[in-house]
Amino acid sequence: MPILAGTAGSPSRPATTEIATAPASFVEILAGLLEPRAAVVRLDAGTGGFPRTAGAFDAEGQAVPQPLAYRQAAARWIVQCFPGLDPDHAHELDLATGRLTAVVAADTAAVAA
Repeated sequence: MPILAGTAGSPSRPATTEIATAPASFVEILAGLLEPRAAVVRLDAGTGGFPRTAGAFDAEGQAVPQPLAYRQAAARWIVQCFPGLDPDHAHELDLATGRLTAVVAADTAAVAA
């Protein structure tokens, strides 16, 4: 599964842990909000009480630009669909399979660098 967090260089694949699978209807609605090239939605880790945002990435792990309102809505919907997510960790939702995974914190820092 391609996983990047706004990097400008080569794709990286941090270790992930599968948490759950989203209902197909949820994934379909979320994918409909995003640009068609989007394959993965990455829910950023929370920072200092600011609302979480999400980013979209294509199948090769390249960022797919989205308006801020869409990124905020995607993050809010993922948090509502999966209550109890750890706000200190990034999470990724694969739009093809509906699998939600948690990104290992140490690898998240390496990806963001």
